Amino acid sequence: METLTIGQLAKRAGLRPSALRYYEEQGLISPIRRTSSGYRLYDSEAEQALQFIQRAQRLGLALADIRKLLHGIANHDLTSIDVLQTIEDRYIALERQVTEGLVLRHEMAQFLQELHQKTTLNESISANTVFERLLDRVCTTPFNENTTSMLEWLIEHTGCQLTSEEGLELINRLRGQHVHIWHEDGAYYILIVSSDPEIGDAVEELANLENHCQAHALGSDAPKLEQTEEGYLLTTRGENAFIFARLFLNLSDNFFQP
Repeated sequence: METLTIGQLAKRAGLRPSALRYYEEQGLISPIRRTSSGYRLYDSEAEQALQFIQRAQRLGLALADIRKLLHGIANHDLTSIDVLQTIEDRYIALERQVTEGLVLRHEMAQFLQELHQKTTLNESISANTVFERLLDRVCTTPFNENTTSMLEWLIEHTGCQLTSEEGLELINRLRGQHVHIWHEDGAYYILIVSSDPEIGDAVEELANLENHCQAHALGSDAPKLEQTEEGYLLTTRGENAFIFARLFLNLSDNFFQP
């Protein structure tokens, strides 16, 4: 069984050794043994626990809550009231944040409509064509969210290559794939869970297509693709990287369906 020193484990996890010592003090990880010199040695389970801790922290869970979850996993029991309540509370908090964002966007749509009304009431001011297009895209109806229309507008607005004939063909090839998406350190990570080489080729072509797009970060921050044990991992950075995330979130919603 492979063992790791605290320095080796910290390097793999992208953490400082002091962070691992703190997690140990909090009862989140523990070494399997110590050397004769007193150095801590960890196994692969500690590495997996660190990955779990980092993921749970991204989701906003406190260390005390993570400790409960790790304890439940170790005891093969995730049915306790405390554990379920922890997950439920955090999910409700996320729903609250999502709702606040949707309401703010809804208010913005109504604000644009009011601006439009004020403009049209003044006969000396003609409505700008660009403003009309913005109004049509953002708030065709202020009470109904049209996700597909919004994503189409975002892509068109930023000049992405995704609307090209080649881009649309690649999107259709990727439709229906199982995807995990997360946001960390200013980047969006999009994991397409598949071992199919054709899917990997499609994602690579999509990344290469966008490598030359001014809407996304270029150079070292251009979209990157790597194959992992779980599938194909696409990493995107820059202020418009969220469009990739929105795209893959909507692939299962018949986005760009002919």
